[in-house]
Amino acid sequence: MGFEQTLNELQAELATCIQSDKESIPWSWLATAVSLILSDHSSGVSRPVVLAELEYAWHRYSSSEEQDSAVQRTLGGFFLCGNTVPGPAALFELRIIALEQLAHTSIWMWRLSGSDSAPKGMKPPRSSSTKQMSAFVHQRFYPMIESAEFEGFFAGKRALYLTGLCGTVSEEELKLLPTTAAVFVLELERDARLMGDFFGVEIIDDQAVLTKDPAFDAGQVWGVVDTVIQSSEEYAVPHCAIVEINVHPQGGGQPRLMAVEFRGGDTSLANALHRGDYLGLMCAIAENSDTLSYGAQTLAFVLPSTAKAAECQTTGLHSPRVWLAQVRPDTSQLTLLVQVVAVSANMPADSEPYRRALRVCDSTGTRDATVWGALALRVARLRAGQTVLMRKFNAHEEQGTVMLNGSLDIGSGIDNVSSFPSVPHSAALRPIETLDRIGSAPSSSYARVSVTRTEPLLSELRDSRDLAAATKLVHALCGRRVTRDSDGLVCEKCAGPATDTKSVFALAVDLDDGTAVARARVAAHVAATMLATTPEHFLKLPSKAQQLAALAKPLGQAFVVCLTAFTLSDNTRDTLLRIDAVCSAADVGYLGEEQNYKA
Repeated sequence: MGFEQTLNELQAELATCIQSDKESIPWSWLATAVSLILSDHSSGVSRPVVLAELEYAWHRYSSSEEQDSAVQRTLGGFFLCGNTVPGPAALFELRIIALEQLAHTSIWMWRLSGSDSAPKGMKPPRSSSTKQMSAFVHQRFYPMIESAEFEGFFAGKRALYLTGLCGTVSEEELKLLPTTAAVFVLELERDARLMGDFFGVEIIDDQAVLTKDPAFDAGQVWGVVDTVIQSSEEYAVPHCAIVEINVHPQGGGQPRLMAVEFRGGDTSLANALHRGDYLGLMCAIAENSDTLSYGAQTLAFVLPSTAKAAECQTTGLHSPRVWLAQVRPDTSQLTLLVQVVAVSANMPADSEPYRRALRVCDSTGTRDATVWGALALRVARLRAGQTVLMRKFNAHEEQGTVMLNGSLDIGSGIDNVSSFPSVPHSAALRPIETLDRIGSAPSSSYARVSVTRTEPLLSELRDSRDLAAATKLVHALCGRRVTRDSDGLVCEKCAGPATDTKSVFALAVDLDDGTAVARARVAAHVAATMLATTPEHFLKLPSKAQQLAALAKPLGQAFVVCLTAFTLSDNTRDTLLRIDAVCSAADVGYLGEEQNYKA
């Protein structure tokens, strides 16, 4: 068979693989690619391997020529969620269960496990189950696989977030193309040594602290996620996700706020990051002294926050909180929880290139604030209607009007608390219900309550270290409870074996607000916030007495809770309450005061 005929057949087979026409594959490119493949395998190579390397080379070529939209397809057959097929921008949470190199090639492959619920934020069908598939690894990740510094990194079912995935002609394979982006998930105990080598980080009191230089230089940056913002056309960089991180210098000192930009198809990765997470970057592109961008060679790592309560801990440090009607001239260090009305364009001053006006309101009135310097850059990203916490602002009088002003020089800060998913700060801008009025119909309400009792729900399946019966085992992939049958642990939702399990809190509490006493179940992540600990730390307590003491920590404390009421299906008209969000009452203030300041 002549070389020309062989190329013709390979062209037809490759067109089938990429679901395109033969004519879309340039003959000159095909001949060059095949020649290079044959020269790389002088000892001989099978036809399937040639085709696999051709398909890999085509995706690299087509992406570089911005033709990838014509040849890529999504993972519809593999991760099909209901009637919705996730697109290339879908964010997947997967685990690497095996790493292998194709024989007689330089191609690496990952064996990935996931479920139909893998695309984050999409509701899976009841019939979803754990699945596995292979992925051709893109060369951007080869240094991690082949270098000695990363030895052992991919062992033990390494978790990662991926976006930009596209399937091959077989539904059992993936391609990690040049457009594929990844964030690798670190674990506090398992990766302590690796974090020291990668970033010079040491684990001290369950916190990752910079204490030394990393073992190798890859332009590393390590910081704590402060804010995640999705940009729009109004930003200087449209279609970009901006993650603001606080970078703490080695040996302590004042942290520096930096912005990390995820552009184009990489923007979905920002959805995997939350306030309080540690974010590590290698080979990031430095746009300027305060801005980095996630590039084609950038490697990203995330160490998830060990305590969900961290989302509201920082806001609880600044009190007392005042209403706008209470603000008087010549007062300082004010803390206000307000809504954004409008943000002005930049108004440079002689001594400061960045200055913006911010108009805010609460139920007592409206005020204008002048924000200076680097803090004005953050204000530029705010939008009308967002709830923000303004910290350490000063007030002065200007032409008979009370004005607020703030800058980093006086320690001011602005937190967009609208981005806190599990903290009901918006309760400060809406009425509080009393317990005697909650539960008349299925609904969600806010209440200011005290916890008078905590009680475990006594799950049958739990970790053997749980002496207080306060946790339960759930399937790590989908978060639903597991049962035991003759074959072992089974996930009810996935209808399959639960090979990966984790412990979550299973608690109920008694609440009292002076009008009534109510019993409510507590969502697992909310229980971790109320107890100010994680299930992993709770299970490490060596005695039952210590575990019971941890369960008693919320007793007597005042919280603002978001209660969801469910009417039971029988005719008793009984109502089941569940706490879906919580924060300290001190973070919201006593909302009854607002009546004293209404016009």
